[in-house]
Amino acid sequence: MLARGEEFSGQILHAGKQWKRDLDLGFDLLINAEEQLDGGCRRTVFDICFNNATTELDHHECDSTDAHSCSHCNIMEPPTCCDIHNPSVFSSYESCVPKASHMTQCSHLPKYMKDKYDYALENSLLDWCGKKTAAVYGWACLGNDGLVIMSDSMLSCIVDCAHHHKIETYEDLKRETGWIDSKLYGDEVLSLIQRHACPLSSVFISTPLSCGTSSTITTPTCPSKCSACSQEGHNGECNSSLQ
Repeated sequence: MLARGEEFSGQILHAGKQWKRDLDLGFDLLINAEEQLDGGCRRTVFDICFNNATTELDHHECDSTDAHSCSHCNIMEPPTCCDIHNPSVFSSYESCVPKASHMTQCSHLPKYMKDKYDYALENSLLDWCGKKTAAVYGWACLGNDGLVIMSDSMLSCIVDCAHHHKIETYEDLKRETGWIDSKLYGDEVLSLIQRHACPLSSVFISTPLSCGTSSTITTPTCPSKCSACSQEGHNGECNSSLQ
C-alpha cells in the first residue's frame, strides 16, 4: 500500500500550482485511480491525499501499556481494499446511466420584427400556460412559482418558430424547443399556432393567369427626333435626301 502510495505522493509534490483548478487534486486522483500504473488503488489515494496514513500513529498515545495499544483508535487493515482490487464486492453498487439521445439541431432563425399575429400567439400561449399550470399543478403552484408548464425561453422560441413556419408537428415542437412535454401537450399548442399563424408571404403564393390574357408584351417606342432642329416626326438624314 505505501509503496504504491509513493507514486501518488510524487505526483502531488511535482504538481505545484498548476493543479490549482476547480477540481481538487485528491478528488482527481481518486476518480482516475484506475488509470494509474499497476491499476492504481483508491485506498492509497485516501492514505496519501487525505492523511489517513498519519492516523496509524495516534493509537499508541491512548494506551502505551498494551502492545496493541488502544483498540478503539487502532486502525486495522480491512479485508477488502477497493473496487479496483476487489470489484466483485462492489458489483451491487454499479449503476448503468443511459446516455442521452442526441437531439436534432434546431433551426437558426433570422432576426425579425414582431407583428400582430406574433403578439396574438404570444398572449394566447401565456393564457394557455396559466390555465394548464393551474389544472396540472394547482392554483397555489401558479401563484407561487408562475407558469411552470413551460419556460419563458421556450414560449419565445415557439413564437419565433411560428413566425417562420417552422413548427408543423409535435416532433418539430420538440426539436425546436426541447420541451419534454411536446408529445403530451403538442396538439394543444399546435392548434394555437395554427389559429394565430401569420399568412404566408406573397412570394410563396402563385397566382394563375386569367383565361384570354395575352402573354405578348408590347414595348412603347419613342418617336424619332431631328438632329438638326430637334423636332419630332423627321430626322436630319431625310431632309438632306429631299434636298
